[in-house]
Amino acid sequence: MRVSLKVNLKVKLTALISLLVLGVVLVTSALYLVSSVHQTIQGVQQIGTYIRDETYSRARTMVAATRIPPYIDPKDFDEVRAFIRVQLSQDEGLRSLMVSAVSYSPIVDYVAITGPGRMILVHNDPSVIGQPLPPARPLSDLLNAGLYRQLRIIYGPIRDYELDLPLVMNQQPFCDIRVGVSTVFLAAQVTPHLKSALELAALVILLATVTAGLLSFRILRPLAAISQSVDLLARGEFVEPVKIKSEDEWGALSSKLNLLGEQIRGDKAAYLALKENLDQLFANLTDGVMLFDSKDRLVLVTPAASRFLNRSAEELLHRTPAEIFSDEKPLSRLLRQVFQERNSLAGHRVDLSEDAATSSVVVTTHFVRDRGGLVAGLVMLRDAGTRAQLKDQIGLATKLAALGRLTSGVAHEVKNPLSAMSIQIEIVKSKLLQHEQGSEVQPQLDILTEEIRRLDRVVKTLLDFTKPLEIHRTEINLTDVVREVFTLAEPQAQKYNVKLILEPNGALPPLKADRDLIKQALLNLVLNGCQAMPRGGELRVKPRARARSVELEIADQGVGIPEKDRQKIFSLFHTTKPGGTGVGLAMAFRIIQLHDGSIDFSSEVNQGTVFRISLPSQETV
Repeated sequence: MRVSLKVNLKVKLTALISLLVLGVVLVTSALYLVSSVHQTIQGVQQIGTYIRDETYSRARTMVAATRIPPYIDPKDFDEVRAFIRVQLSQDEGLRSLMVSAVSYSPIVDYVAITGPGRMILVHNDPSVIGQPLPPARPLSDLLNAGLYRQLRIIYGPIRDYELDLPLVMNQQPFCDIRVGVSTVFLAAQVTPHLKSALELAALVILLATVTAGLLSFRILRPLAAISQSVDLLARGEFVEPVKIKSEDEWGALSSKLNLLGEQIRGDKAAYLALKENLDQLFANLTDGVMLFDSKDRLVLVTPAASRFLNRSAEELLHRTPAEIFSDEKPLSRLLRQVFQERNSLAGHRVDLSEDAATSSVVVTTHFVRDRGGLVAGLVMLRDAGTRAQLKDQIGLATKLAALGRLTSGVAHEVKNPLSAMSIQIEIVKSKLLQHEQGSEVQPQLDILTEEIRRLDRVVKTLLDFTKPLEIHRTEINLTDVVREVFTLAEPQAQKYNVKLILEPNGALPPLKADRDLIKQALLNLVLNGCQAMPRGGELRVKPRARARSVELEIADQGVGIPEKDRQKIFSLFHTTKPGGTGVGLAMAFRIIQLHDGSIDFSSEVNQGTVFRISLPSQETV
């Protein structure tokens, strides 16, 4: 486009200059031709007039010198005229003059003396004497005609033009002296001038075109640099200012273009920063947002909305609600009706199909109007399942907090009596051993001591769980922490014949977290996964970076979690494994929450369980 535009402008400038020169040349050539043709015809007229006058003088002298014979009555004018005409036709001097005039003049076609009815009396060609002379127009008509008519006559069909002069005798017409000029001879005289004018015009036009081309190239040469810069500017690649060392209009234009480029670069940087922020916001937004313009064309759609509709953003953008919601699914039918009736909805729940990413969504619509006209339409889709899950997690956290406060008080109240009971039992044992019957109650005392120790361990665990944790955040690499966890868990993995696999997925952003606590949480999850695979298998850990967080998947191939136990999986002292304490997952849940992260899971019985951890990256901490 840039080259085509530049070439077209050069062609137009060259053509314009050439047309201007052509117009000047044509006008000049026309004036030259008018003058040349007029002068040529005028010269022909002068030569013809000269020959006519010479012939007239010769004929008049001969008529004046003719002696009338005695047998002719001088008073009989007709006889005298007839006699003189015969003498004229027989005069060799007059005929010689006519022949010489025709022979030596390249423009004269004939010289003749005619009588009444243009009857030829004397002619340079004796064979036509006695015949009527063909009619011819006066040469003055051709001389006074315009250039176009002159050229059309001269180069048209052959015709003759005349110069005539009547010869009067006794005040009565006697004969006419006629000099004929043929257009063939006129063309021979005019052609050199016409050819010269055309050659000169062609040469001038050629030189003007070449000069115009060179001039336009010289003038428009800065346009190439400006055009290239405009192309780079349009593609967002304008990096260097236009360098035109000129103080004319091109220099002023390049300065303004450089200023515009700086402004566009600044605006582009601001736009990219805003777009990145919006993309991150939309990517992390769990609610689906769809914005329609005043013509019901979709102009904005978030990834969550695309996920709810099972269609990509490219398929949805710039389409109308009738095109987007064309199927007969409940959500499509509802939104079609909403846009047809322009009704607003607030928290309307709709069940989705089985193949959708979620089972149901909450739909909210709003139509913005200004001065009675529609400005925009907004559709918000919220995952009802995620909302319920979030509500459950908040409830669980609330319960854990309340339970922590309760158990902390109970543990303190129980720990002191247990310590006193343990001391008293030891005293009783020492006293009973001094008597012979002491050996009989020794087993019961041992059992009582062991149970008190177990109760003390439970109370200590409660105190450790409810005790506020101090988080010492440092910059950690999650992949390195996972490797350390694998090293610690390797003996347990070998015991259960489990293969630990780390699947890195690109570089991870650094995290600001407590290394020991994160390691403890991951170790609990990895050991829990190993213990869930009594027959062996693979435990895969997949870390990956997100827009503003780092996610970690811990997937095992174990027995899975039954449906009835999934709501209590993070509850303290709840366990599905024989001999389990029910503290590990609850502690992991607490540690992740203390780091402003989230943890959830998905499980299928006899297929395995996948725990998903999300921790905010360093930029968001």
